[in-house]
Amino acid sequence: MMLLSSNEDNKLVTFYSGFTCIYFPIVLGLLYVSDNLYNVGKYSFSPIIVLIAILECAKYVIGAYYVCKRSAIGGRQDERYVIGSTRKSNTKSKIKEVIKCFMIMTMMVAIYFMVIVLFGAEIFSKHEETLMLSVLMCVLTVFPICLNLGANSVLSLLFGPKPVNDTLWSSLLKNVQITVFGVWLGAFVIPLDWDRPWQEWPIPCSSGALFGYTAANIYTLVSMVPKLIKKESSKPSRKQR
Repeated sequence: MMLLSSNEDNKLVTFYSGFTCIYFPIVLGLLYVSDNLYNVGKYSFSPIIVLIAILECAKYVIGAYYVCKRSAIGGRQDERYVIGSTRKSNTKSKIKEVIKCFMIMTMMVAIYFMVIVLFGAEIFSKHEETLMLSVLMCVLTVFPICLNLGANSVLSLLFGPKPVNDTLWSSLLKNVQITVFGVWLGAFVIPLDWDRPWQEWPIPCSSGALFGYTAANIYTLVSMVPKLIKKESSKPSRKQR
């Protein structure tokens, strides 16, 4: 697995979080203005989820090419495709990686679905709503891991030990934790006797996922910017050289 330098890692994570902090509030604002937040549990919300996935891909490609000058396929693992392999085998490996990512995401959607049902969601009368929440959670938490670390790293990041001084790994894990926490927090308003339309399943949980994802990236950006400023200010100037 190809490891980025500490400085590259910090720049990449700062760019990712900054990019998300720009586009995601715009998406949320458009959803609010158009009242589409009430459709988060319906299949008609699928284009919004696809749009989020496309913007995440754009964020990854821009970060890979212009921030770290890396290949945009395979994330940190792209060296295993290049060294000692032909272009044909390289392409074949990338196709395999895409297939593995699709399989991992399908598996994680099923896992999210089962966990949500175990927490009390109705499996028969509300299966559409629960499925859409599971897909949204997967796109917000698992998809970025597949893009940046590869399919093989998803389970390691979620359940394995945390590497030392790995900023990208830590930011992706923090993203999962805060997004899932947002879903859990949103569930608290559902049983309250307020009779509001936004209390209907799974609107509070889906909104919690969206706002949790935003909060995770704001937290990362706020924590990374001072580190980059300190790093840049510690570099010797040309006159000092």
